[in-house]
Amino acid sequence: MDFHSHGQSSRLARQGPLLQPFEEPHYPVTYWAGLWGFSPKTVREWFRDEFGPGILRQQNSGRRLKRDYTTLMISPTAARRVYEKRSNPDLIH
Repeated sequence: MDFHSHGQSSRLARQGPLLQPFEEPHYPVTYWAGLWGFSPKTVREWFRDEFGPGILRQQNSGRRLKRDYTTLMISPTAARRVYEKRSNPDLIH
């Protein structure tokens, strides 16, 4: 076994098996906000127009005497997508 293939196999072993989007854990906005050091309001804004695998939304509407809201749960894969967009060097002035 050469060095390159050994490095590749050990890297894959650390990552574990690839999970389907529905198998990944999903975390609330507050989790990602705390991890990244931004307010939950800012992180919620980043995900407002993001859709696709790894982003779950639950509309909570029709509640008497209370305003409607949407619960947002985000997987690590979806968080990575948005993180990579937000950390794009072209966005930095």
